[in-house]
Amino acid sequence: MAVNSASADEARTKTQKRATVIRVLGYMKQYKWQVILVITLMIAASAISVVFPLLIENAVDVQVASENKKGLITVVCIGLGLALLWSAFYIIRVRIMASISNSVVLQVRSEAFAHLQKLSLHYFDSRPTGKILARIIGDITSLKDMLRQLVTTLIPNIFFFIAITVVMFIKNPVFAGAVFVALPVMAGGSFIVFRMAFRFWQEFRQKQSNVNAFAHETFSGIRVVQSFCAEKQMKNSFAQIASQVTKSFTSAVIRVDFIDVVIHASQGIGYFLLYLMAVRTNATVGALLAFTTYISLFWQPIRQLANMYNQLGNQIAGAERVFEILDTEPTLLESEHPVSMPSVRGDVQFSHVSFAYPDEPQTMVLNDVSFKASEGETIALVGPTGAGKTTIINLLARFYDPVSGTIMIDGTPLSSIAIPDLRRHIGVMTQDSYLFSGTIRDNLCYGKLDATDDEIKSACKAIGADSFILATPKGYDTEVTDQTLSQGQRQLLALARTLLANPSILILDEATSAIDTATELLVQNGIRLLTSGRTSFVVAHRLSTIRNASRILVIDHGSIQESGTHSELLAQGGQYAALYKAQFGI
Repeated sequence: MAVNSASADEARTKTQKRATVIRVLGYMKQYKWQVILVITLMIAASAISVVFPLLIENAVDVQVASENKKGLITVVCIGLGLALLWSAFYIIRVRIMASISNSVVLQVRSEAFAHLQKLSLHYFDSRPTGKILARIIGDITSLKDMLRQLVTTLIPNIFFFIAITVVMFIKNPVFAGAVFVALPVMAGGSFIVFRMAFRFWQEFRQKQSNVNAFAHETFSGIRVVQSFCAEKQMKNSFAQIASQVTKSFTSAVIRVDFIDVVIHASQGIGYFLLYLMAVRTNATVGALLAFTTYISLFWQPIRQLANMYNQLGNQIAGAERVFEILDTEPTLLESEHPVSMPSVRGDVQFSHVSFAYPDEPQTMVLNDVSFKASEGETIALVGPTGAGKTTIINLLARFYDPVSGTIMIDGTPLSSIAIPDLRRHIGVMTQDSYLFSGTIRDNLCYGKLDATDDEIKSACKAIGADSFILATPKGYDTEVTDQTLSQGQRQLLALARTLLANPSILILDEATSAIDTATELLVQNGIRLLTSGRTSFVVAHRLSTIRNASRILVIDHGSIQESGTHSELLAQGGQYAALYKAQFGI
């Protein structure tokens, strides 16, 4: 299985930027009336901005020229009133857009989180958790800025640009024409700059994801780092990865900065041509001041649109990574007509099952595996690391689907069974014994969400976990941390959680690994209780734990090499016998 490491860039999915922008705007449909109000306020504010140069012209050429103090005061008061009105429009639209963008971000993040839970185990096995977190936290947040830019920058500035252009040509077509001479220079330069910068914004997002993944791995394994005094090595590695983020960001910003150079050069050309035309046409001071203001206003939306266009590169790159998650199809699909199984006896059959990971179809992990497990039997899987033991139980739990062959429960193909029913009837306990943050009671309830206190306590007592739970100051309300629980205690809680779920088929993957002898006895008692009356599959390296199994399957190189009881396999003198003798020094 190909795995993307924390420091390696993820593969880019080629998409159209326009399609990404349209998809983001699609989330605004449910807020159309609020958006219409925002756009109306922005249009009104733009109209006010267009009036200001006319007030300046009137103040200079009419009121000042005629020494009309009362008229000048009136013009100034009108200007102040319009300025206050513009400020009110601005505050209202900013608050509305903040509410809309936050709601959209919440919606997309919820959709991404829900969708991720539907994806197959392969998606999570093939990439660091930190890179997934980077997408649902950092990249989704970029959508907020993108929405704000599109609605509060793109739309009003386009309208404002059109309004300014119309007024300029009405006022003085010659002056307006002089300004427009420099526009093609700006448009061409901005387009070239954006094309150069976008690739670096994509790279920046990838490098940022690498930093998140590396930091997540480092702090998840901080005990290993500190126990081997590897802090300096990790610091240097982090600095190297972080420097790549800085490098890609700097490369993008350097190219974006050329936008200001292009715009200022174009604006300078416009001013030069305006003053040249003003001299030739003997324009009044007021008209020249008004048109100088119009030029400033004319280039303002262009500058904002150009800057937005380049910022949009970073935001689109983030949005693409979010939509890549939402567009990833689950490889495990429920049948169109799933079979409901309210109850399960526990008969399991593998018929000529072969498996390869989706990204490495040529490498077979399992080859033509066939066996049967009858109701109530305990099947043990032994063999060297990487032989295919865990793959078999992953297929049985339907975390993956086989490439060929059929897996059946009670005569029904696994792929035909409704997934909720299948998962309800199969209990899985791995060597990780993963517990969530929260209390002991919270974690036990994952086995049965509506479990009563009596059911919880009965399960813990049966497993033998109640003694250490009650020994803690808060009992079942004790917060679960690495300091409050040992590895063995975590495994006992995982067994109790599985007992609460009361599955018909039980899967135990190295459930007795990394625990002391005394705790192992408790775990073994718990396992005997769990396996009693259930079809069970036990993966174990400690052969002492599977002596009483109904059947032992020796797995090697993806195939079943031997099958039989403990005594039968010892008598055969094959791989199992060799493993047993090596483990017990016989």
